Amino acid sequence: MKELYQLGETPPLGEVPPRMLAQVVRQDRFGEPTRAFKVEQVEVPSELRPDEVLVWVMAAGINYNNVWAALGSPVDVIKSRQKDAYFPDPNPFHIGGSDASGIVWKVGSAVRSVKVGDEVVIHCGVWSQDDPAVKSGADPMFGASFRIWGYETSWGSFAQFTRVQAHQCLPKPSTARSSPTGGCRRTGRTRSATASG
Repeated sequence: MKELYQLGETPPLGEVPPRMLAQVVRQDRFGEPTRAFKVEQVEVPSELRPDEVLVWVMAAGINYNNVWAALGSPVDVIKSRQKDAYFPDPNPFHIGGSDASGIVWKVGSAVRSVKVGDEVVIHCGVWSQDDPAVKSGADPMFGASFRIWGYETSWGSFAQFTRVQAHQCLPKPSTARSSPTGGCRRTGRTRSATASG
């Protein structure tokens, strides 16, 4: 197995290399996104919780939370995540990106909704199953644990692999190419409404 696959190369399905390329923000680079985001080699987040999925990213969407993460304002996402009660992350970097499409590469032990090889689009909502609001059956968006993946959590879509919760993975429309589906969960209705008048 190769240590790292370069951009344009794809590992064999289900083979998870130790390292990947990612667009990374670090606190000492906070500022304009073109300077804050830098391509770096990092470890692949291959250790999955039972409800998590590793996805090989085929397309990523861009939105304003990536600008905020790069600026470190209004929130230092790296510092706040290190203290997060539900999703603590000690890593001194941030991989942004809250919209993606890709291929399921590895699944956690409790995942039954997707399998390796499935083509998916990923929505940005993340929550803890231990959140009292989620346990009560309320909309997880109103729970204390609700976060935006790739902004309030790391391991977003600006990398070769991303780690997400299984419920975030939705079947990619069979008629869609990967490139426009990177942002379809957040922008699809807007784009379609605009395109049709």
